[in-house]
Amino acid sequence: MLGSSYFSLVQSLHESSSFEEVADLLSNHLPRQFTNDHATIALVGDGPVLLEILGNSPSSEVARGDFECVASLLPKHPLLGNIDLRSPGNLGFAASDYLKEGEYRNSEFNRGLPQPMQADDSVAGRLSTCWGRSTLLFVCREEGIFTKEDRQVFDAVLFTARAVLERISSQSLEAQFRKFLLGSGAAAPTSLFSLGLSKELLPMNFLALRLSEKWWGLDEPFRKLDDEVYAMIAAEMDKAWIDPVVSSFRSLEVDLGGGPLPLYAVPKADGEVLLAAPLAGSTPVNSDDAVNAVLTKRQKEIMDWIAEGKTSAEAAIILDISPRTVEKHLEAVFQRLGVENRIAAVRRFLDLKQGQRV
Repeated sequence: MLGSSYFSLVQSLHESSSFEEVADLLSNHLPRQFTNDHATIALVGDGPVLLEILGNSPSSEVARGDFECVASLLPKHPLLGNIDLRSPGNLGFAASDYLKEGEYRNSEFNRGLPQPMQADDSVAGRLSTCWGRSTLLFVCREEGIFTKEDRQVFDAVLFTARAVLERISSQSLEAQFRKFLLGSGAAAPTSLFSLGLSKELLPMNFLALRLSEKWWGLDEPFRKLDDEVYAMIAAEMDKAWIDPVVSSFRSLEVDLGGGPLPLYAVPKADGEVLLAAPLAGSTPVNSDDAVNAVLTKRQKEIMDWIAEGKTSAEAAIILDISPRTVEKHLEAVFQRLGVENRIAAVRRFLDLKQGQRV
């Protein structure tokens, strides 16, 4: 039966705003739902190849400390004949689903692990798959196997964590575009293209459509990039990932059909790449023009004082307006900057004033 600790964990997951928070909650608090088990989160690529150990649980620290050993053992995992670790399905899977009692404990994989990580059974599931890499959650039981009730709890938490990570990924992508478009300023019209796994480039807005008509053939609705150009973009996008679900813009120069063009690109989790190019002969604005393109004169005055550490009441006195008027302006500022609080608003405001590039 689900207890208060389960609901506390789920509530904390729902309130998480970063991958790191989710990873730490899962690696430290999920094992408490069972017995004295331990959890590890692993980023896995093709092969399978172990790319990184995530989370800050004791077992994660052990795995990081003996990373080469753990990485060399992953291809020997006894379930590889039954499970594709990069795409293991929607539900969690356990060693005891496929192996007889004692087989997992005596497998070359398990016996080679550092002593604190060896176990009788393990249950695992996919947290996310981004850009061809999967993040897997492993919970290991030192003695005995996972029960049906244990598995139900694991799957419920797994589904919750996936939904939270999808929300974090979407919000991050939206924030990246908001930051890019606001930073580009009104004087820099931006074309937007989408590049899929099929290597086909597709115009996504009016300006991109007009450029494609100019650059491409009359009956060419999309442009197929050659392998060399696509590989160059893909290599740059590999560097764009801040963590397994959050990416950032990278600058590059690509010929989309009209000659080499400086642009900015950001990868999505599903492998799609969004390419944006300000076409007014400029990159994102490096002056107060960026602020003026986003905020009114009064909003800029208010943010100047808030950035100095003034309260709404103090800013109201200085500007000879009511505190309520200051608060209403701040609500509009939060919406325009895509933030939720004063600290984030000040940080974004100062970024714009300093002309910080995305």
